[in-house]
Amino acid sequence: MTGETIVKNTSRTETKSYNGFAIPLQPDTELGLAMLIAEDEEGTTQPVAVVVSINEAKEIAQSDLVGRRRRLEQDSDPGLCPYCYKLWARGINGDYRLAWTIEGASL
Repeated sequence: MTGETIVKNTSRTETKSYNGFAIPLQPDTELGLAMLIAEDEEGTTQPVAVVVSINEAKEIAQSDLVGRRRRLEQDSDPGLCPYCYKLWARGINGDYRLAWTIEGASL
């Protein structure tokens, strides 16, 4: 499979592509075991959590960023300074695909 779903219509056959996923992803779509990854401006990554939906990923990303800022204000090492958070989920071919990205500044 190529990441496309064939939808049959009585008048014609259409090909729908959902970026390698079987369905369009919504904030509450069950993703199985998806990985939330923090990424800095240089592309260095750090795993944050395993989540089941975009909504859960957003909540955890917000909490993670608040915790890092708090550690920075307390002169502790916050670790990686996230430029963005990326959510990777298993696509229809079984490979992990980018399901969601949010800039750290928008959290």
